Amino acid sequence: MGKRSKTTDLLLSVLEKTIDSSILLYDFAYNTHHYVNGEPNLDRYQLYHIVHRLKEKGWIETSRNEGRILVKLTGKGRNQLAIEKALIQKKWDGNFRIVIFDIPEKHRKVRNVFRHRLKEWGFRAWQKSVWASQKDLAEHLRNFIKELGIEDWVLVLVSKDVGNARKFVDRQ
Repeated sequence: MGKRSKTTDLLLSVLEKTIDSSILLYDFAYNTHHYVNGEPNLDRYQLYHIVHRLKEKGWIETSRNEGRILVKLTGKGRNQLAIEKALIQKKWDGNFRIVIFDIPEKHRKVRNVFRHRLKEWGFRAWQKSVWASQKDLAEHLRNFIKELGIEDWVLVLVSKDVGNARKFVDRQ
């Protein structure tokens, strides 16, 4: 997950907080003070570029309403924001998330993608195919596993008691 611009974060935050997860882009661009304190300088070209990029990622969808562009947060976008919030959580709930997998060699590419995502989400390798984290990402991880089609080879456990794993995970 790369670093996003303040404008991108602002747009996603506003979309997340609206009742129906949608706003008129024109209204957001020219009346930002209605959405946030102060009025940051929003470059129209930059804003449209951000909308295009978020649309390509599937995080938002756009439609026309009386000649104006309506921007709406998708389920995928809402899910991504939830993952990001879980990654920056400050307080630990006392549960470890343990991932155990044995993905066959013929699915090496998928296995590598899976390992990369585990690292990205803050999991630490306990062994080559056993990873642990304190982050509350079990449901998001299960959804990702389903997307990859590797449910038969992956087990996600949530547990308070995992022996000496606390020393291991505390090194994060």
